[in-house]
Amino acid sequence: MTLTDAIRQYLNAMYAMGRSPHTVRGAKSALKELHRFLQHLDVDQIEHLDHDTLMHYREELAWRLTPKGTPLVPRSQSECLGHLRAFCRWLVDNDLLVGDPSAKIPNPKKPHQLPKAILEQKEIRKLLQQPDMSNVTGYRDRVVLEVLYSTAMRREEAANITREDTDTESGYIIIRQGKGRKDRVVPLGENVCRLIDTYLVGIRADWINSDNDNHLFLNRFGQGMSPMAIWCVVKKYARAAKLKKPVSTHTFRHYVPFLIMSCSVTPTWFFQQTRENVAI
Repeated sequence: MTLTDAIRQYLNAMYAMGRSPHTVRGAKSALKELHRFLQHLDVDQIEHLDHDTLMHYREELAWRLTPKGTPLVPRSQSECLGHLRAFCRWLVDNDLLVGDPSAKIPNPKKPHQLPKAILEQKEIRKLLQQPDMSNVTGYRDRVVLEVLYSTAMRREEAANITREDTDTESGYIIIRQGKGRKDRVVPLGENVCRLIDTYLVGIRADWINSDNDNHLFLNRFGQGMSPMAIWCVVKKYARAAKLKKPVSTHTFRHYVPFLIMSCSVTPTWFFQQTRENVAI
């Protein structure tokens, strides 16, 4: 069967299966480009589709330029390859091909992107000032923000921190089962340790059911805060601070690395001094 006939039948099958017009248009455009490329290689029969030929197509996508003269981004390349794989699977499912030549065609690697928002020192200070520390919830929220900022931990990790993981006397906190399921020890500054001590003794200890839950951060029901609750704390005070940059729990992870990205080694005292200079 010719590629032209196979593509036409495949698109008709997509309509019959109820695929959206947008999806069919995307497949038609991608397969049209594929057909044009294969014609240059004198490949016009579906029986001639093989892994090496499709790898040449993948390489062509990597070098392809858009009408504006810019390289085709990895996401667009992946979309083209996705339509190719769907087409080949359809050929196999309908007994038009014995094996799937696209099965081992890899997607392009996604480039590492810089964070969208990196907070300046004055923005960090403004954010930390927002919780009302005259009430118990505000004080807890301030501790949450300070710990996130001091340790650059993820929201899931912050939600799982227990009282035993925090040693304010020695000035460190243990993050259990972090990325890669590895525990790690992160230093804490003196100001943060004092805030945590006050929170543990003067606030957390008086909350309902606080003795029944070992999590460091509790909600108003005396239960451990969820990762979403940690995220909501950050978003709440970012809005209160009227920061123009998009802020989330992950934003805290980019502050210190931005300052020291030219350093090969980051000593413990750097984290302590840098963050205490911002602490209020």
